[in-house]
Amino acid sequence: MSSLFLQGLVFSGLAIGVLAFLAWWLYLSPVKHLDKTGASAAVHGRNAFSNSPLLFNSLALMVGIGALLICVGGYWDLSEHVVTGIVPGGEDFLWPPHLLIYAGFLLAFLVAVGGLSALAVPNLRAGVIDPRRWVRRNPYVGATVLVAGYGIFSIPGDAIWHELYGIDLTAWSPPHIFIALSSASLPIFAAGLLIGAGNRARPGGERFSGPDWRSFVNLFYLAIALSVFLIVGTSEWEISEVTGHVAQRPVWLYPTAIGVSSFFLSVLARKIVPGPWSATAFALFFFGMRIAATSFAEVVSGAMPRLTLVFILGAILLDLTCRWMERLGFKPGDWQVRLAASGAFMVGYTIVAQPTIEFLFLRFLPHFTVPDHLLTALFTFLLSAALYPVPVALGSWLRNSGREVTAAQQDLPEAMTAPAKVSL
Repeated sequence: MSSLFLQGLVFSGLAIGVLAFLAWWLYLSPVKHLDKTGASAAVHGRNAFSNSPLLFNSLALMVGIGALLICVGGYWDLSEHVVTGIVPGGEDFLWPPHLLIYAGFLLAFLVAVGGLSALAVPNLRAGVIDPRRWVRRNPYVGATVLVAGYGIFSIPGDAIWHELYGIDLTAWSPPHIFIALSSASLPIFAAGLLIGAGNRARPGGERFSGPDWRSFVNLFYLAIALSVFLIVGTSEWEISEVTGHVAQRPVWLYPTAIGVSSFFLSVLARKIVPGPWSATAFALFFFGMRIAATSFAEVVSGAMPRLTLVFILGAILLDLTCRWMERLGFKPGDWQVRLAASGAFMVGYTIVAQPTIEFLFLRFLPHFTVPDHLLTALFTFLLSAALYPVPVALGSWLRNSGREVTAAQQDLPEAMTAPAKVSL
């Protein structure tokens, strides 16, 4: 076994292992019940700087800038690979597109660490020493530190994989997949920070009743998340002619990957952005973001991937179906809504995507047969229906950002003065 291969496994394994352990310790490990000192500290922290909407707005916007740098750098990097035919490794690994990507990770990491420090100072002064309590009251700050930190600390492992496999390294390599997931997570956590700032600014934790400027920024963040994910997920089908490792994959994977990932984030958009046309607005934001990022890559490098398959009609039908199901009295988590939403999106996506492949992409892709069309529709529907509860739960978690802290603080004085029940 090659020593480079072992080194790549070690660096990638360490980065993932450390991230997983820290995530478990910060969010899932048992914490002692809040004692009187901790409760008092939380009460006094009600108006502390750690709960300032201005702080969370600033963190969200700066993390979003970092995510945007990663997105633009990713498409620039892809374009450079196409133009030069080079996958750099070793001393050449830090070429300009990679520097832009890692600058985005570094900016998000430093901003999140600064935010965590802003949370730590008032908590330490108030006697709350356990950092898990700070992070769990403001989960998106800690999550941003973790995923941005992973992006930085994965650099040695990614460089070794490139050095080992060179031009044959697929975008679906282990380091690329985890970097894509962490990159796509950053703007989603930034959306959570922004929602938290809005909830903190509303007395009593009122819900958003209509779109405001945060809604448009969050649509932009979700567009960045999908753009970054598709760099790894589907870009190898969208540059020049499909050959090598990519040509050996089932060709229906390409439209299925786009359909399922765009459905996931369309449902998430409906959960975190008020309004009846949130999924449609997200789709429009995404294609605006995609065209801008790839145009930048074409200007600086001279090459750009083809426009990815359009899912706007699927998003429109998703919005219409969810509104219709809501009028019938169904709730978003009902299985009827899951099947109807998945089916509606699949139909709208298939109507546009399948002809696009047949008439525009067929000369670049391996032969796309009738069974491939049928498998695309089937797997897009089944996987979307299976994953539907995930964006619904994630959206609920993001929408509650900042409200848990307010509710807990309001309940603490009563809890401290109520007589304790003694069980024998």
